[in-house]
Amino acid sequence: MAIINRSNIKSLLQPMLDVVFFDYDVHPALWKNIYKQYHGDKAVQYEMEMEGLPLGQIKLEGGPVASGSMGQAYETAYVHQYYGISFQITRPAIMDNKYKSDFPQQAMQLRNSLDTLKNVNGAYIFNNAFNAASTVSDGYPLCSTTHQIKTGTLANTFTNGVQFNEAAIEDAITLIKSWSNYAGIKINLNSIKALVPQARAFDAARVFKSQFRTGTANNDISAIVHDKYMPGGYIVNQFITNPNYWFILTDEANGFKYYLREELDTDFITDINTDNVTVRAIERYSFGCSNWRAVFGARGA
Repeated sequence: MAIINRSNIKSLLQPMLDVVFFDYDVHPALWKNIYKQYHGDKAVQYEMEMEGLPLGQIKLEGGPVASGSMGQAYETAYVHQYYGISFQITRPAIMDNKYKSDFPQQAMQLRNSLDTLKNVNGAYIFNNAFNAASTVSDGYPLCSTTHQIKTGTLANTFTNGVQFNEAAIEDAITLIKSWSNYAGIKINLNSIKALVPQARAFDAARVFKSQFRTGTANNDISAIVHDKYMPGGYIVNQFITNPNYWFILTDEANGFKYYLREELDTDFITDINTDNVTVRAIERYSFGCSNWRAVFGARGA
């Protein structure tokens, strides 16, 4: 571990500075706009999607009523990980510092570091939504054209990269309305809000805040806005790294989840031999998605 000593803060040892600063505003908890929050009480939280009954069938006169089966479909595991950061500082660097009133900013850096990391972790599943090596419970990427159900496959992405625009959003909403459960029964899911990177923020504003169609000379209404297909509008997430990715979040109840296993804990320890002080912050949690139907995603053009 690197140790902060007097050579690292030599200017702070002299009473000659007017201002000492190194703190900046960090992004708020953007992940809270996506994930439902739960408290975990085990090392791993398991969630199971079950197979329901299929469609009923015609009963012939004198014949038996059709039967169906129910059972397990796909399991999702939320494995809680520890995340932490620390720094170590010598006793002379503490005692000789002339700006002790400003020094608590270093402790605040612990929280800023972990808060930002949580935003990074919350965006991970979206940054890897089309990555074949990063799969959800059914063994496919979060956004795939081949999610397996009992009667075939379903898609929650386009076959090709499609640019974010009004027509593409309408196509995505139409596909969302065609989805079924694992047994093949049609289900009623609704699009709630769009999730876009910073590079698409202005495009999203034009699409979702205009009562009329955008980018045309026609005086048509915006069907998306008029019929409230996206009541939550849009949210911008600066931690989605690909500027072309965009997503539509649905009202699937068992979708994106955040499990908090251990609250943020900060502490400091003084080494009895060196008098060096170690300050650390640590927390334990997991992010995940139990049902891919919580999102439609596109890779952009």
